[in-house]
Amino acid sequence: MKYKKIFVISPPFYSHFNPLLVLAKSFQEHGAEVTVGCSIDFQEKILEENLNFYEIDISANKNTGTSEDTVQPEAERMRLEEFFESTKKGAAETLITQSRHRKADMLYNPQELIDKIKAIDDSLDVDLYVVDILSYSVTLSLYFLGLPFVTFCPPHPNTIPRDGRYFNVPKNWPQAITVSEEELAKLKQVSTQTQQEFTEVFNAIITENKSIETISNAFSLVSDIAVIYNYFDFNNIEETDDNPKELFIGNSFQAVALDEYWLEKIETDEKIIMISLGTFLSNRKDVLEKLIISARESHPDALLIVSAGSHAEELQKHSSPNTIIEGFIPQVALMQYVDTVVFHGGCNTLTEAMYHGKEMVILPFSSDQFNIAYDIEKHKLGKVLDPNNFSKEQLAKALNEIEEVSKDNLKYWRNVSRERGADYAVKKILEIE
Repeated sequence: MKYKKIFVISPPFYSHFNPLLVLAKSFQEHGAEVTVGCSIDFQEKILEENLNFYEIDISANKNTGTSEDTVQPEAERMRLEEFFESTKKGAAETLITQSRHRKADMLYNPQELIDKIKAIDDSLDVDLYVVDILSYSVTLSLYFLGLPFVTFCPPHPNTIPRDGRYFNVPKNWPQAITVSEEELAKLKQVSTQTQQEFTEVFNAIITENKSIETISNAFSLVSDIAVIYNYFDFNNIEETDDNPKELFIGNSFQAVALDEYWLEKIETDEKIIMISLGTFLSNRKDVLEKLIISARESHPDALLIVSAGSHAEELQKHSSPNTIIEGFIPQVALMQYVDTVVFHGGCNTLTEAMYHGKEMVILPFSSDQFNIAYDIEKHKLGKVLDPNNFSKEQLAKALNEIEEVSKDNLKYWRNVSRERGADYAVKKILEIE
């Protein structure tokens, strides 16, 4: 086997940790000794899976449950509030805000991390590291130290800018999202500035090591062994033979059985609609409330299941025998039982829905969600609405028309997803036939 000791470094973000944990388990199941380096918040989950745990903090920002419930430093909390406010102003303003936050959020003590990772390497004799694409300081550290690593990309593949594209600027937009030329120009300007700042910080450190080359774009720095995408190869760019391999795994989640409590709650012959805006965006109570009221009006007999985060109590006034509103729902376990998923376009929810071939209505707010929404629209896999400007009629139309539009395409990509998963990439990297 090519790599015997593998060290997976995870950011303290729930949505990135979970797929990385599945990947780590797959490496272990295929014979590698695996250690997961992460914040102490995830120690218990790592040890439950019989993986080795190593405490390392790689981000000042954390999201280990719902974002507003996670204990944050004051500066991080203020940035979160600014982000939530920006989502109310539209796509361009949100992406501009995120771009400006990148340096504070994701370029965490690079010099300190170099020392920490060198200590790990000296003590554990690691053969291969696995790093999340958003852990920029970790990638910089591994590159600086000349250590072999694989890049894991849980968000959309365009998170890694190719061919002179702008970081954090969607190449294409779904029809429902309108961005003016002026807004787009401003977004590109901020993106270019952020990219330059990141790259300058990287190169200032890189030049201390005379044996490695400076880089042209910090956001494009990835493994020269393999990049694993937790996504679908919609554009036919997979490369499995030559390094760096580009591997599309389609899903990276662990199947979970639904407990008796929930099985009883969802017992119905009517359509089941799940509404979930993810751990961060469940903060948008106004959008959740509008979705509940609109879906209830257009589909009075359907069973609505709503993941409401910290707003569950405030939204209880809308609950009824066929409207379940909870702070947390067992989404992975529930997914196979629902008919339609109304969500923000996050990659985890997308891959879970696609694996089960579920109808999708996407309301993208931020990050890679616009890229994901565009792909789903282009490949006729679901409908896209503007979260800040959709009408009751538009939601009703999307929910009613979605089945005919997406049925055959969903079936095709569902089959692709089920043939892939973490094992697919792990076998390619470990060179197991």
